[in-house]
Amino acid sequence: DAIEPDGLTIRLKDGSFARVWSMRGTSYDAKVEREQHTLLLGRASLLHELGKKGLSLRLFAVKRKRPITYEAHWPARALGEIGEAEAALFKSSYFVDWYLMAASASMQPLIDAEQIIAAQAGDYAPEAVAKAARDGEACPLTGFLNGLISGDYRRDLPSVSASLSGALPGADLHCDRGSGVITAHVPEKQLHRVIGVIAWPETVSGRLVGDILALPGDIEVAQICEPWDRDKALLIYKRKQQALSGSFFGNPAAAGETEVILSLLSEGTSTLFATEFQIIARAETEAELTRLTRGICELLGHARVLYRVQTKGAPVCWMNRLPSVPRGKLMPGTRLMLPLDLRDENIAALWAMPHSAQGLTSSQFGPAPVRYFRTPTGQAYAFQFHVEDKPQARGNYLVFAPTGGGKSTLMMHLLGGLAKFEGVRSYIFDSKEGARFMVEAMGGLYQSYDRLALNPLDVGEDTPANRQRVYHILRALAGDHKLSPEEEAAFSHALDLTFQLEPPERTLSAIYGFAFAKRSALRQVFAKWVIDDKGNKGLHSHVFNAPHDSLGGLLDHYMVAINMNEALSDPELGPPVVTHMAAAIGQSAAKSAKGFTIFIDEAAKLLQNEGFRALAAEMFREYRKLNGAVGLAFQDPAALLRSGMAEAFIENTATFIFLPNAQATAESFEPFNLNDEQMSFVLGRASTRRERRALIVKRDAASGFDESAIIDVDLSPLGQSLRFYRAGTDANKHLQDLQATWGETWAEHL
Repeated sequence: DAIEPDGLTIRLKDGSFARVWSMRGTSYDAKVEREQHTLLLGRASLLHELGKKGLSLRLFAVKRKRPITYEAHWPARALGEIGEAEAALFKSSYFVDWYLMAASASMQPLIDAEQIIAAQAGDYAPEAVAKAARDGEACPLTGFLNGLISGDYRRDLPSVSASLSGALPGADLHCDRGSGVITAHVPEKQLHRVIGVIAWPETVSGRLVGDILALPGDIEVAQICEPWDRDKALLIYKRKQQALSGSFFGNPAAAGETEVILSLLSEGTSTLFATEFQIIARAETEAELTRLTRGICELLGHARVLYRVQTKGAPVCWMNRLPSVPRGKLMPGTRLMLPLDLRDENIAALWAMPHSAQGLTSSQFGPAPVRYFRTPTGQAYAFQFHVEDKPQARGNYLVFAPTGGGKSTLMMHLLGGLAKFEGVRSYIFDSKEGARFMVEAMGGLYQSYDRLALNPLDVGEDTPANRQRVYHILRALAGDHKLSPEEEAAFSHALDLTFQLEPPERTLSAIYGFAFAKRSALRQVFAKWVIDDKGNKGLHSHVFNAPHDSLGGLLDHYMVAINMNEALSDPELGPPVVTHMAAAIGQSAAKSAKGFTIFIDEAAKLLQNEGFRALAAEMFREYRKLNGAVGLAFQDPAALLRSGMAEAFIENTATFIFLPNAQATAESFEPFNLNDEQMSFVLGRASTRRERRALIVKRDAASGFDESAIIDVDLSPLGQSLRFYRAGTDANKHLQDLQATWGETWAEHL
């Protein structure tokens, strides 16, 4: 009839009242069986308490497709083409909303229900569905009620009248009594078919509802639950038990079940409900509706659930979804089309209310996801490296993928997505030129290692920060050499000498002869990095003795990749090179960038160096203060565990990306606290209909954030844009041929 002035309560035509709560649901991805059982008992207790209040309940799961929109400006033609292909794929996505509706003849039970739900349903994030604060604004409660009437659950429907008959648009409902198809014009034509359950198997679980909602299409699952009065239930079921226990026509098994129900009712620990369970398929065409109906029926049959596709009874089932309070009836459920008595625990088992991770649509980098992916249920997952949208949020990531598992392609797709955010930089320490084609195709800069001119002493003026930076690089150059107190003093002397010189004279070779005593162990350690006063060239003397450091101008580009073949394969050379580059990136980002990420491929060998381990741990802890995110990639978690600092890295990681690896061991994944389902996936044991999938696990101990999702990382739906995702010798040769043939316009001919 109308919405009461409190903005929460619906007044029905017969003078009774109803309220609606939306439930976000809870994620079961990281919950062990014991936790799941605890949640089940909590839901049963909730239904029991609400049933004791005499509330008529209705549970809904509504799956609908909604549009996805965001603006993106891309700095390169290829990125723009990829972005357009992605936007075309993700114009809309399916979302599942969970609702609980309670109706009562008076207001007090609803007020009590508000307190009960807040106290016992906290794991599912309940929120009362309310009227809009001002007339003319989008009204969630009006939109929900419109869905009950016409099947069109709208989010943009304004509240234009105190009377619901004036607020809800006409839908011109029509039911074909022969086929049971309910047609609504909202204003587009929509077809609906109702499937009702007529008998349940011995056991049920929430997996059934989840599997139904995973089907592609618009689906609504509803269950009407009218509570039995305890005394009436005892009376009726005692008579039923006597009949079932008869010597001639008795049913001992059913009598035993009835005895259990009587025992629970007598103890007051359970509530009995008369229920009706129905599934409503929705589609625009008869063919789509038939396909969806067939899929639902196949799932019900596989679960040994007896069902009926409603024909003449379809309008009754449809209208039973509307709130009502049975009055003056000996038994509840007399108006239901397919009444079945269930205990609160049975209903709770069906309604687990799983929450599918949807990701984050914004982060400190910008008001859009890095990329969108599909989940196995067809929903869109908005990927972010960060766990929340606020400055200096945690965004570090660890990637685990076997050789040939598609790691480079996936990471370049993600890092390319960052290019939409102005001022955000991506720095890639590449291995074996695996990302060269993709980086240059996306308009990034790819720097060959042998063309780098590095001078880690070219840091500017003598400041405490610059002294600390030079100290870190000297420490990395010393490798695993343990410094004695005398050698620490030599390091301090080397720092003093550094800032007494000005570039281009400020080089390692220039300070070497004066900083370290002759025939000392430290002088021998540094000999490999310099050209001494006699002209003897150390093994790596060509690396760090350029007159000026070339990284400054290079790092201002939105995407920079450096081929680190030599450095990554040499545990002695790699750490100081990466240390210097990371320090330069941190300094550059602090001055100009709005955020940045550093991705280090094949990080296992670098972690063999003590100096780099310390630097990497510091980057994971401190770079978020510069709005930075650091990522390390490994073929196997065992490589991370061997570093001896796995715990420190895991604690400071926001996002874990796992690609299936059949060669890995279960023991290597133990530090990540994965559940059985996740372990089965990462070890390559899970059966998937598609080959390219990844497990995303996001955690933040400070906020308690814990989310995981399996996403489809197959990029073939991008169509022609897939040509930008190539790697290997042939791809790089093709790139060089194009650049030689077309010069500066080569990118137009990709």
